[in-house]
Amino acid sequence: MSEAVEPIIYYLDPGTPEPLRSALLEGARWWNQAFEAAGYRDAFQVEIRPPHISSHDIRYNVINWVHRSTRGWSTGGSVRDPRTGEIIKGIVTLGSLRVRQDYMIAEGLLSPYRNGDETPPELAAWALARIRQLSAHEVGHTLGLGHNYYDSDAGRISVLDYPHPLVTLKPDGSLDYSEVYDVGIGEWDKVAITYGYKDFAPGTDEKAELAKILEDGWARDIRYMSNQDTNVSPRTDQWSNGTNAAGELNRMLDVRRNALGRFGVNAIQTGRPMATLEEVLVPLYLHHRYQVEAAASVLGGVHYIYAFRGDNRTPFERASGAEQRAAMDALLRTLEPSELALPNSILDLIPPRPGGYGGSRELFPKMTGGMFDALSPAIVAASHTVFQLLNPARAARIVQQHAIDPTLPGLDEILNRLFDGIRSFKVSNPYEREIQRAVERVAIDGLMRLAGNAPMSQVRALAAARLRAAKQTFEMEGSGLTPSAAHYALLAEDLERFFHRPGEPVRPLVSPGAPPGAPIGQPAMEWLLRTEIGCSQPRLW
Repeated sequence: MSEAVEPIIYYLDPGTPEPLRSALLEGARWWNQAFEAAGYRDAFQVEIRPPHISSHDIRYNVINWVHRSTRGWSTGGSVRDPRTGEIIKGIVTLGSLRVRQDYMIAEGLLSPYRNGDETPPELAAWALARIRQLSAHEVGHTLGLGHNYYDSDAGRISVLDYPHPLVTLKPDGSLDYSEVYDVGIGEWDKVAITYGYKDFAPGTDEKAELAKILEDGWARDIRYMSNQDTNVSPRTDQWSNGTNAAGELNRMLDVRRNALGRFGVNAIQTGRPMATLEEVLVPLYLHHRYQVEAAASVLGGVHYIYAFRGDNRTPFERASGAEQRAAMDALLRTLEPSELALPNSILDLIPPRPGGYGGSRELFPKMTGGMFDALSPAIVAASHTVFQLLNPARAARIVQQHAIDPTLPGLDEILNRLFDGIRSFKVSNPYEREIQRAVERVAIDGLMRLAGNAPMSQVRALAAARLRAAKQTFEMEGSGLTPSAAHYALLAEDLERFFHRPGEPVRPLVSPGAPPGAPIGQPAMEWLLRTEIGCSQPRLW
């Protein structure tokens, strides 16, 4: 350990208000832990920017605080010397509205306003814990580090991950949020800074020492997987906890159901319009949305590494049949009407919105005019799961994996389980029956898009074959004037039109799609936009 000759200093915007200022300072200063691991004392420092320093000055690293009225990205960038790659200036931009989403997540899960006029300290503590992590995350980018989404056996190993709040159920049914976000720099972050910034004594075999840094990390399951790996690797996920994607999805559904059962007037303060319960309901109802993506990545998934010739490691192995089928079980649970139905205790509380509180993209879409729509949340959540299941690239991987190893699920198995599962769901009332019909509609529409647009011909063939079988069933069940008969008759007619004009866009049940998630993450209906124009890769809209 030695003193830094030239410390790296970052300056925080003095306009940042408390308590956010202290949280940002603390989170950014976590990086000093990584530089200490690399052998430097006080090498990374964060101070309030003095008046004589401009945030635009190329000589200073800055953390800027930007006031926003809507959602927006926080960013960490840098100015680099194009001749050498040297980082000359780090620039972090953090938006003031980032704290809002975590505050609402906490309100929805905890329903903390028992009297209605209190300011529960746990809400601020929760949101500030996220702001500390966000500050460290964006500063990490300016130091040259990319996202690390690897689900490690060692736990949460990097502030460069996108962290989902960790909330668990206690044996008494209450929620434990004591470790909602991690504290301090991660083990991967220490490895990365040591690898990138460490100085070695004269005469040292630097190449061997650098290799040892990575080998020691590898032995502790401290590894790096990034953005390009999230849809293929079952252990590389955004906004996800744990290493068992299916088990974590089931656990989160239990937490969600528990919180929905307690959700009510205690989720908003006295004096707020009752209609604004919907703002807090949205993140709670979609609490599991990112874990759905993690579980879906297991289907056709491949456990792989960035292999190099001569490293004597296995480049990849496919997710086992048991692993994939467990993921499918968990994904089917997200489509069950009993999971998607809102309790009457919630439906009876949300009236039409008053003047000055109009609709926005933060709310669920509505097919009911001004009245809260009891079905559209279920359609949004089901669309998200179906989008993940029927992703064209994933479907192609499933076809290929079954051809190579028949013990792994094929696309026909996945499609049969999806549609047989939807039809066999148990319902306990007409509301759940209507949800079941809506979910079936979502699945058929998704399969029509897959059959019409998938690049792989065998994917289109299997999807079309499943649609033909469904059409025969719907034609038999579509006679009469009952709600179910009308539902099946329309499905049969739409399928008839599809087979005559497969290139015609499918009209979605609701539009627009899901409210945005973190402030990051695209709505489920983005898939509709992509598939309509034949684009197989995600885009930002």
